[in-house]
Amino acid sequence: MLLYFGTYLETMKSEYIILRDTREKNGWDFSSHERCKAVKDWGLKTGDYTAKGLETSLVIERKASTGEIAMNLGQKKKAFEAEMERMSKFRWAYIVCEFSIDDIMSFPENSGIPRKKWQYIRMNGKFIWKRVRELEEEHDVVFLFCNNKHDAESRAMRIFDEVTEILIREQHS
Repeated sequence: MLLYFGTYLETMKSEYIILRDTREKNGWDFSSHERCKAVKDWGLKTGDYTAKGLETSLVIERKASTGEIAMNLGQKKKAFEAEMERMSKFRWAYIVCEFSIDDIMSFPENSGIPRKKWQYIRMNGKFIWKRVRELEEEHDVVFLFCNNKHDAESRAMRIFDEVTEILIREQHS
């Protein structure tokens, strides 16, 4: 079994079968990445993405906008905190954001929340940033901020490469 797993990891290094949660909407398709052999919709209990063979080690959650993060810290707080708790059980857990830290700090600008609803928002960018840092510390989850959807997808592909490389090195030592 150990020999098979090592061979499987070597194969993964060149091509991945990426598993995308069936509930993921308007997510990444990885079509511009030659190392993506396929994307399969899969019922993931935690997160939005992983790779075949890494299901118990790696989880990636995608956040499309600062409005989504705000919802996770407000109205959907309990569900989000439960997901963070589940993510903390993975060796590698990432939340890859399709927006920058500057976008957080200028919240609710460019949040996707209609301007007429801004008067009802009870948080600002500084609060969101503070809470993100606390969640990283509490749950050992890494938030990565990218400028846009394309950059976030590319960063997720690099995460697959990095994790696989670490596992291959561990296998050979």
